[in-house]
Amino acid sequence: MNRIFRIAAMAASVIFITLSIDTAYAGAIYTTDKTGTIVNANTNYGLATDVYLSGGSQNQSASGLSDGTYYFQVTDPSGKTLLSTDAAVCRQLTVAGGRVVGAAGPCPHPNGTFNPANGATPVQLAPFAQTPNHGTVNKAWLVPTSSATISSSDPKVLVFKQSDSKTDNFKVPSGVVQQGSCQPSSSLSAMVSGTNVVSYVPKGAWSGGSSGISVVNIEGSSVTPTLIPTSNVVNSCASNPVTGTTACTANNTDVYLLSGTTLGSTLTSSGTGTIGFSGGSCTNCGIAMDATHNKAVIGLSLGGIGGFQFLNLATSTFEPAFASMAPGTTRISEDPLIDPVRNLLLSAAESNNYEIVNVATSTTPTFFENPIAGTGGGVLDSSGEDCSTGIALAPAEFSGPSNVYIADLTQATFTPGSPGTWTAPSQVQTLSESTLSAGASGLAVAQGTHTGIVSGEFGGDAITAIALPTTSGSGTPAITDWVTCSIGSGFSLGLDPHTVTAYQSPNGGDAIALLANSPPASTLAVVDLTKMLNATIVPRTVGGHACLSGTLPATVVSFIPVP
Repeated sequence: MNRIFRIAAMAASVIFITLSIDTAYAGAIYTTDKTGTIVNANTNYGLATDVYLSGGSQNQSASGLSDGTYYFQVTDPSGKTLLSTDAAVCRQLTVAGGRVVGAAGPCPHPNGTFNPANGATPVQLAPFAQTPNHGTVNKAWLVPTSSATISSSDPKVLVFKQSDSKTDNFKVPSGVVQQGSCQPSSSLSAMVSGTNVVSYVPKGAWSGGSSGISVVNIEGSSVTPTLIPTSNVVNSCASNPVTGTTACTANNTDVYLLSGTTLGSTLTSSGTGTIGFSGGSCTNCGIAMDATHNKAVIGLSLGGIGGFQFLNLATSTFEPAFASMAPGTTRISEDPLIDPVRNLLLSAAESNNYEIVNVATSTTPTFFENPIAGTGGGVLDSSGEDCSTGIALAPAEFSGPSNVYIADLTQATFTPGSPGTWTAPSQVQTLSESTLSAGASGLAVAQGTHTGIVSGEFGGDAITAIALPTTSGSGTPAITDWVTCSIGSGFSLGLDPHTVTAYQSPNGGDAIALLANSPPASTLAVVDLTKMLNATIVPRTVGGHACLSGTLPATVVSFIPVP
């Protein structure tokens, strides 16, 4: 018996395909982790990028799948909503000897490790969007390429009979953010891989500095500290720990792709002219990572108008650039970011407009604007978000004490238009005792910890650690605790784009901030934000929001030389 199912690609047209209820070819598929040694670990996947697809049997002698090339995809459990976000041609794998032996096609997904027990090499299923299923259930599909066609109207969609497919359900918790994602396009990046953390530190800024990118160990010793030469002055780097790729932008149109300490290729963005910020001007102005979908977005000038351009890191190709629809000419944030959970691009600009762009289909973005009042004379300088809760932030440069805009995107109302508008329960919160150089300028959240940092710039060494709400969905959000301290030891904060990022330590789970000094960067300050917010470790003033001693103790901050 055949049934007609309606499968809708995310933000795409709806198509009809014929599905049957029985299966006709041999073998079975199963989800596993990168090692391929576990089967159907439905409750063990912390992230979408942890899920791999394999097939055949868990021993060498049992029968397996038919040899050949196959397409794969991820949907909701009903099969009606396609969750895979890349082109179907990129979702191919090879079966040989009855076992999955790795990815195939022109833009293959990453492979896991070879499993000698069964001779299989699993293939990563990501990128795929969050399932709408309340039980966080997803369905993996495998179908021979000879039995499927790619939709002429949507390159992500496959058309096939269910009788030609194999499926397996799996779970991924909602709201979990892959390290490297949801960070503003500030200067430096943190690459978290296993127990190792490596930082990529540009030697330049919008206003100048030196060419080159420094690579240093923060936790572990996985690399030899190195200065990678570049042709032009680099202003920003972003890292994808899933693939090991780091992408960096120069002040002109150069985009550098790195693996480890090796510069692999130099690409050219579509940037033209320059746009200006309070901290300088640029053609390419910064880069932010979406490690879940293996994409990066560049904030850039398009003939003197602020805009964006997505870079597909699987194929090293650019999508068409598009201009912001925010007011003014610069238009974009000094540090935009991508929310990979909600497929949103956040851009809080110095015009005090907070633009959110829906990039579920990044080639056809939709824009929503929100003018922000009450910043106390400050201007929004950076975009921030705790992507697990949807709490969005933006610090107000030149404000003193620090003013920070905070909103709950899970309660947001998006009204369509050209551009549209958005509103959400929000406030501009004043952080008493937080006085930073040039005001609250840079911001980063250590995803997974509900903890972040607000920094100054252009010198000074005061920083503010912030504790964010652990839940969302009701009421007006607020920063629940904060404390301001000086870094000390003669450290001086860098220039624009902001020399700050944050991550969750793989060795203990604390929220860690990284800050670079003025370019060419020679020192990184490593600050344990979790300890900084612990009043037992860092005693506070009577006001409750500043270090009693003024300076962070050595148990909370350390310094790493930058080559």
